[in-house]
Amino acid sequence: MSPRALTLALIASVALNLFVIGAVVGGVVVGHRLREAAPATVHPRQPLWTAADALPPEHRRAYRQMLRGEAVGVGDQLRQARRARREAWTQLGAEPLDRPAVARRLSEARALEMTVRGGVEDRIVDFAADLPPAERAALAEGLVRSGPVGGQRALRPPRQP
Repeated sequence: MSPRALTLALIASVALNLFVIGAVVGGVVVGHRLREAAPATVHPRQPLWTAADALPPEHRRAYRQMLRGEAVGVGDQLRQARRARREAWTQLGAEPLDRPAVARRLSEARALEMTVRGGVEDRIVDFAADLPPAERAALAEGLVRSGPVGGQRALRPPRQP
């Protein structure tokens, strides 16, 4: 092999190695950043779940276990409510429009959701009744912060300049 061909092969090898090293380092950096961002985007925390963050660990576990039990118990009702809402939106696009039927299905969906919500809220009240006053107050504060009035989910009017 001539010295010129050897020099060109060496330069090509160095360039290829630098490209491969850059790709590996870039992949590691991007992977690390994605892993850091993943918990916030993949597992958003539910408001009722975070309401117990200020409780001692044993009461926090009991509260969250109670919520899990409620979630299992109300799953069918929530699925029925979603199905009723989906049917209502489907009926909305039908010709001729049967407005009373659409309104009735939406009303049924809301009623089911409110029944579920009322049951969960009643269970939270039952749970809180057994807590010491300071912990009950901490849970109440967490619920106020996480709810639509105190939390970020509240609908607020636009700011006036």
